[in-house]
Amino acid sequence: MNTQRYDIAVIGAGVIGAAIAAELSRHSVRVGWFEAAHDVAEGASKANSAIASSGYDLPPGSLESDLILESSPQWETICGTLDVPFRRIGALSLGFDESDTESLKQLAAQAEAAGVAAETISGRALRQAAKTAAPTAIEALHVPAEGIIDPIRLTIGLAKLAVVNGVDLHRSTPVTGFWHHPSGQISHVVTPAGAVSVGVVVNAAGVNADRISDAAAAEPFGMWPRKGQFMLLDRAVGHLVPKIMSTAPTPHTRGIYAIPTTNRTVLVGPTADDRQDRSDKATDATTQDSVWSRAQRLLPPEIERRFVTKTFSGLRPASDRTYRLEVSPKVPNLVHAAGIRSTGVSSAPAVARYIANLIDAELMTLTAKPAARRRISAIPRLAEMATDTAATDFTGQPGSSPDQRPMVVCACEHVTAAEISAECRGPVPATSLDGVRKRTRAMAGRCQGAYCSVGVGFILSSATGQQPGEIRQGEPGSQWETNG
Repeated sequence: MNTQRYDIAVIGAGVIGAAIAAELSRHSVRVGWFEAAHDVAEGASKANSAIASSGYDLPPGSLESDLILESSPQWETICGTLDVPFRRIGALSLGFDESDTESLKQLAAQAEAAGVAAETISGRALRQAAKTAAPTAIEALHVPAEGIIDPIRLTIGLAKLAVVNGVDLHRSTPVTGFWHHPSGQISHVVTPAGAVSVGVVVNAAGVNADRISDAAAAEPFGMWPRKGQFMLLDRAVGHLVPKIMSTAPTPHTRGIYAIPTTNRTVLVGPTADDRQDRSDKATDATTQDSVWSRAQRLLPPEIERRFVTKTFSGLRPASDRTYRLEVSPKVPNLVHAAGIRSTGVSSAPAVARYIANLIDAELMTLTAKPAARRRISAIPRLAEMATDTAATDFTGQPGSSPDQRPMVVCACEHVTAAEISAECRGPVPATSLDGVRKRTRAMAGRCQGAYCSVGVGFILSSATGQQPGEIRQGEPGSQWETNG
């Protein structure tokens, strides 16, 4: 690697880093992309609320608000080109008593100022919108433009687009330091594989962006993980929560959400607990009990806790300043894309353009690459096919190899061997069981892999050339032990 030179190095492969890499891939520059983890979307991008916000609940005029407002109308087009599920189902911010009325009025005024359509509803209109959910709510602010998205597929789709357009993605390659010119500019990024010459560095390292800034001898800033714990409810009750549901905001919290997913399950959460440990993703019974108790206002009574199939947590990058999108005042070729908290998914397309425009205006001219692709090849997915289409297309070819036959491997999520094989051999291939799960949802259903993980592992083994016992769950060292 130390013989290479990149015009631009991007550090971090969450949704923000992926969006920036994809945007830069449309220009005639050589881009190196560095991620410490074994795969893209290993941080906050795989453990968030999966909302593509319209920006209605942010004070207008801030950079965060402006970027979300710019991104929101584009989701149908973006997701159509990246093979990413998206649905604009709308949201209800619910009021349960008179004390919530003023809060909803303020939220409605904020939405109006942002130019986002919103309507306060009650009575029959509320019951039609909420159906069986939130049975004790008396009014709500309805925001039709709110959407749900698969944030993992979004990050992976952006990564695929970047790679097919020529970006060099280096996974399991943490940036450990920097070399500098006498002028103070960064000359090389240092990794365990060696030092790489660079022209511009983009710091999109999520919760570790402050550490990258420190290592680059740039300005210090404070960052810390904000843990959010979630519960995932089975698809069997997904139809009972038709829209994104939340309580009316208070001066201290937005509260707990009930969020339909693009996979027809329901997310409940998150909490917001500031921590110091940047690796602690554990859940705990006390917090989960609190999440469930607070969610009862949002869920219909027939949704019982036995429908919870999984609990998990994510670490959002909290900081002393949000949306730090700027050229470093101390290191003239370091660009920060940091402090992007829970709205990173919602703002990612516009953040990427903002960073590219910043580089073009202040650091180097970016020229459009005429042959750059804007669409990735979609993988036929059984779970996303209409019944008639599945019946027509789901046919085998005599003599095809086992991992190419239309055989269902994951019964819970209706994932075929062909889908898994394609994602193990694509432009950003899965290299672990977790990587397959993120790309296909195999092992992510009701049984959480109890029945299908062995089959997934054998397909992954075939694709990578590894022995089955060498297949990892996730990061290096997570191989399953085998006997014999």
